[in-house]
Amino acid sequence: MAAKKNDSLLKLKKQIKDGKLSPLYLFYGEEDFRKDFYVKKVVERIPDGGFPEFNHIKLNGADVPFSEYDDAWESFPMMTDKKLIHIKDSGIFKPKRAKEDAYSTDELKAFWTEKFKRISDDTVVIFDETSVDKRSSLYKALLKSGTAVEFNYLSEAELVTWVVKQCLDAKKKMSKQNAYYLITLCDPGLNNINNELQKLFDFCDKEIYKSDIDRVVSKSIQVIVFKLTDAIMAGDTRTAAATLMDLKNTDKDAFPVIYLMFSTFEKMLRVKLMRGATQGEIAAKLGVSAYIARKYIDSAAGFGVDSLAWMTRRVAEIDLAIKEGRIEDWAALEQYVTECIWRARKNAS
Repeated sequence: MAAKKNDSLLKLKKQIKDGKLSPLYLFYGEEDFRKDFYVKKVVERIPDGGFPEFNHIKLNGADVPFSEYDDAWESFPMMTDKKLIHIKDSGIFKPKRAKEDAYSTDELKAFWTEKFKRISDDTVVIFDETSVDKRSSLYKALLKSGTAVEFNYLSEAELVTWVVKQCLDAKKKMSKQNAYYLITLCDPGLNNINNELQKLFDFCDKEIYKSDIDRVVSKSIQVIVFKLTDAIMAGDTRTAAATLMDLKNTDKDAFPVIYLMFSTFEKMLRVKLMRGATQGEIAAKLGVSAYIARKYIDSAAGFGVDSLAWMTRRVAEIDLAIKEGRIEDWAALEQYVTECIWRARKNAS
């Protein structure tokens, strides 16, 4: 599977380099930064001839009528050899659509299957999707005429290499160790990491140190929650209290934090129950990047199955108490953390 993904990206890179583009592309996946990068690269290969409204057509969303697609498909390029149609989030590669959609699945299938067969030599179409179902008939139909490229989150090693390269391009220096530290503080996705890098570039001189990262980078709430769960695992009441205070000072509501803790403990529990699974298999099952999966694996090792099961069940009771007005949400979160620490200590003794 991985080889095919790499092959399709290599094919895309060669097509862009040679200027011999496929008539039909499907770009999809959660890594928007890379997806947007290659959309721009394809666009750069198709001059708009001074008439972008005719030669660079962009259609957004799943509610575009067939007639608008027909107009885009059938129009001729203006003062240039090719035109581009960029279709964003059409949703046509998902098997199930909402009941209120204007067109039935059969109508969509018939319309798009015909369109895929009838792309003229003067047209390049990019479908820019977040997710697709590779089992869908339209996905398979597109592959007969075009190229599908999946853009997943990069691995830890790839992210470190990417961060170091971005620093070099900006005439800055960062060690691989500090690059790894940076990515562990950010939410998944190059957009998030890039935003923090730009802040570091503005703040730092020639070299970026760990102290700079600690001072400048905004830690993701998931990272803060992992710090909280680590404190619970270690029975470290002082660190847990300080972390809660940090969360409170960010003006965040307690409710999302409670549910993120629930989600974290629930994923740890699933990790504990997936005995013998590889990091890649766990990442796929949890729907997270590989380096986040590693954090779940490492954190889960410090808890027993019974403790994690109790910690997830307890959230439902807290939720009810908050909704019934028996306790304020921040007080409930503080109480929950205290109970979790007590539970972890009890099981460790």
